[in-house]
Amino acid sequence: MKCTLKDRINLIEQLDPSNKTAVAICSFPDLIVLEANQNYLNFLNNSHNKIDNIIGRKLESIAGCYKESTLEKAFKNVIKNGKPYYVNEFNFKEEIYWDLSIVPVYTDEKIEYIIQTYVDVTERVLNRNIIEKQERVIKEQKQELESIVENMFDGVHIFDRNYKCSILNNSGKKIFYNEDLMKNSENVLKCTNYYDCEGNLIEEEDLPSRKAIKGERLKGYRLMCKKPDGVYYYDINSSPIYDKDGNIIKAIFCSHDITEQVKKDELIRYQKEKLEAIIENISDALVIFDGNGDFTIVNKAARNYLFYNKVLNNVKEVCEQVECTDIDGNLISSENLPAERVLKGEKLSPCKIFMKINNKRVNIELNGTPVYNKQGEFVAGIICFRDVTEKVKSEEDLLIKTQYGLLNRMVENLDLPVITLSYPDLKITHINQKAYKFISGLKPGIKSISSLKGKNYSDIITNFNKYMLLKHIKDIVNKKETSYLKYIRLIVDGEEVFVKKLYQPVLGLNGELAQVVVIFMDVTQEIEAKLKMEKTLKMHEQFLTNISHELKTPLNVIFSSAQLLELYLKNKSVEENKEKIIKDTYFIRQNCYRLIKLIGNIIDLSKIESGFFKLNLSNENIVSVVEDIVQSVSEYVESKDLSIIFDTDVEEKIIACDPDKIERVVLNLISNAIKFSDPGDEIYVNIADKNETVEISVKDNGIGIDKNHLNAIFERFNQVDKSFTRNAEGSGIGLCLVKSIVELHGGKISAESKLGEGSTFKIELPLRVIENEKSAAENKCNNKIEMINIEFSDIYSM
Repeated sequence: MKCTLKDRINLIEQLDPSNKTAVAICSFPDLIVLEANQNYLNFLNNSHNKIDNIIGRKLESIAGCYKESTLEKAFKNVIKNGKPYYVNEFNFKEEIYWDLSIVPVYTDEKIEYIIQTYVDVTERVLNRNIIEKQERVIKEQKQELESIVENMFDGVHIFDRNYKCSILNNSGKKIFYNEDLMKNSENVLKCTNYYDCEGNLIEEEDLPSRKAIKGERLKGYRLMCKKPDGVYYYDINSSPIYDKDGNIIKAIFCSHDITEQVKKDELIRYQKEKLEAIIENISDALVIFDGNGDFTIVNKAARNYLFYNKVLNNVKEVCEQVECTDIDGNLISSENLPAERVLKGEKLSPCKIFMKINNKRVNIELNGTPVYNKQGEFVAGIICFRDVTEKVKSEEDLLIKTQYGLLNRMVENLDLPVITLSYPDLKITHINQKAYKFISGLKPGIKSISSLKGKNYSDIITNFNKYMLLKHIKDIVNKKETSYLKYIRLIVDGEEVFVKKLYQPVLGLNGELAQVVVIFMDVTQEIEAKLKMEKTLKMHEQFLTNISHELKTPLNVIFSSAQLLELYLKNKSVEENKEKIIKDTYFIRQNCYRLIKLIGNIIDLSKIESGFFKLNLSNENIVSVVEDIVQSVSEYVESKDLSIIFDTDVEEKIIACDPDKIERVVLNLISNAIKFSDPGDEIYVNIADKNETVEISVKDNGIGIDKNHLNAIFERFNQVDKSFTRNAEGSGIGLCLVKSIVELHGGKISAESKLGEGSTFKIELPLRVIENEKSAAENKCNNKIEMINIEFSDIYSM
C-alpha cells in the first residue's frame, strides 16, 4: 500500500509526544507546498493559516522574511548537495528560534520532495539567555564584591560552624602571625596571644569568632594581639549569619587595625603629662582660671608668689589679698587688676606693675589673655608673670610645698543612667539598663524595667518639687537655656551616694514640649574627694602657720638682741653691759642655729619628696657611731639636770649606713627626749642585736604622748600640740624627716608611749654591707659640735 504525504506527516507527529512539531512537505526543486500540519499553519499569518491557502504555492510566497534569509540559504544548500540539514535553535528572525530540519526524500535515487520540520524553542532560548545574563551579572557583582572586600582597609573573615574560613581578605590576614594558620580559626592562638581591653588573656572559647558562631554580636570590641613581631590593637565587630530557618550557618568577623591610633593616644597622654610637668616647673608663674574666677591650674611658681601663707581658690580672693600699684606708684583698684581685666575679656600685652607680696614690693612683668570657645563664650583666662627684681631668697621660697594637683576632671563618656519622662505628668516612658540598675538599688522591690514604665517619677525619686521642676523646664524652653541641674543625696544598695540630676527638655516638631530626659551622674567620688582635699588643705594651712611661727620666733629674738646691741653702742655702754651682750650674742647664735635647722629640714624633706636626697653609704660600726653621739651630748644633757645612759648587748656591728645622717637621726630623738623630760629624769640609749637587724632605742621617762596622737607623730603635716603656746618649740617635721632617713636606709621606726610615763623610739636597721664603698670623710670634732648645736637649737635654757 502506497504511503501518502498525509501519512508521512502523521508519522512525524507521532514521533513528537509534545505535539509541537510543525511539518511541511514541498516539491523538489521548486519548493511548492504539497502538504502541511496545523502547527505549521499556526505559525503563518492570518491570510495563510488555512491549508487550502498554501497548497500549491511556493514557500517564499507564504513564509514571511524568507527571501535572502538564512532559511533560504539552508533550502538552497539541501537542493544543491541533496543532504539533510539539521540545526538546533535556528534563529529564523529576531527573537524567534527553531530546532530546524530540512530532509530530502529519495525515490529511485532521485529526490522526490523535501520535508521541513521545526519546533519553536524561542521561550527556551530566551529563558536561557536571561539566566546566562543573570549569571554574568552575578559573576560580575561577585567579582566586584570580592575586589571591594579584598581592598578594604578593614579585615573581613567569614567562616562556617566548623570555623573554616571561606573569605579572608588581605587586611584580615594581618591579625594572624603566620599565613599557614589562617584557614581555620582553631589555629588563631598559635604564635599569637589575644587580650581584652583590660589586659586579660582571652581563652580559645572566648575568642570573638567563637562568640559570633554561638550567636553573640560584638560591636566595638577592643582586642590586643601579642605576636612575635610586636603588639597590635584591633576594633572588632562580629555577627552570626542565619539561614532561612533561623539556624546559624556562618559568622562574619571584621577587624580594624587601631594600633597607630592607640600609639598616638599614648603619645598624646605622654605629651600631656610632659606639658603638665613643664607648666608645673617653668620658672614663670602661670595661673589659669575659669569664667567664675576659680583657679583650675596654679603652677609652683605662682603658688610661691600668691599663696605664701594662705589657701586662696579664686581670683577675687587673691585680688583682696594682694596690693598692686602701677609704675608711677598709683594704687590699682581691685576691678582694674590684671586678673579682673582678663575676666572682662581684655588681652594684656607685656606690662609691668608693682605687687606687694609678703610685705615686699616686687616688680612684676605679666601677660594675660582670655580664651573663648567656638560659640564665643569665655571659658578660661591665662596670666603669666615673673619677678623682674632680685629673686626672693631661696630659703623663703622653700616654705611653700608643692601639694596641689590639676583639677577640673571631666566624665570620659556618657555611659550614664537615663530616664525619659512624659510631659507634663512626668510618667516614665523609657529607662535604660544603667538607670534600671541604679533605681533597683534605690528601690529593691522593683524586679524589671517593664514594671517601671508608666510609673510616676515621684514614686521613684521622692525628694523633688514637681512644680519647681516644671517651672525650670519651661524657663529652659523660653530662654533657650541648656539644662537644669539638681544635686541630691540618696541611699543606693545601703550606701550613701551623691547624684547630680540633669533635666533636658525634648521638643516636638512644632517646638512644643514633648518629653523630659533625666540623666543621673554619680558625683560621690567628687564629693568625697572634695572632703579629702579640704582635710589636706587644712593640714597644709596648719603646717604653714606653724612654719611661719617657727620662723618669726628666732627672728624676733635676733631682732630684739640686735636692737639692744645697737642701743648699747649708741649709749657707749658696752663695757657696763658686757654680760648682757654675751648673753644676747648667745641667743643670736642659738636662734641662727634654729633657723639653719628649720630651713635644712625643709630642704631635705623637699629633696626626699623629689627623689634628690642621697645617702653616702659606708660600712661603719653602728655601736661606735651611736656611742660617740651619746658621749658628745652627755655634758649638755647633764647641764639640763638630766642623765643619759648608753647600753649595748654587742660591742661591734658593721652595717652599711650614712654616719652623718644616723648621727642626725639619733640627735633628733635625744633632743626630743630632752625637751619633754623634767629635771632629774633619765634618758636611755640602747643598742640590741636582732640577728637580721640592729635595734637603736631612745627612751625617756618624760611627759609621754597620748595614744590617740601616737600614730600621727611621723606624719608630715601633723603635730601633737598645734598651739603657739606649747611647752617645747619645734616645727613638727623633725620626726617625719627622721622616718624618711631611716626608711632610705631600708629600716623602720616605731614609737611606744604612755601619757605621764615617757616614750620609747625604736629604730631597726638591716644588717647589710656594701662593696666598693666610698671613703667616708672623718668626722671633725667641730663639725660634730656644730651638728649638736643645730639639732639642740630649739631647746631653750630658762
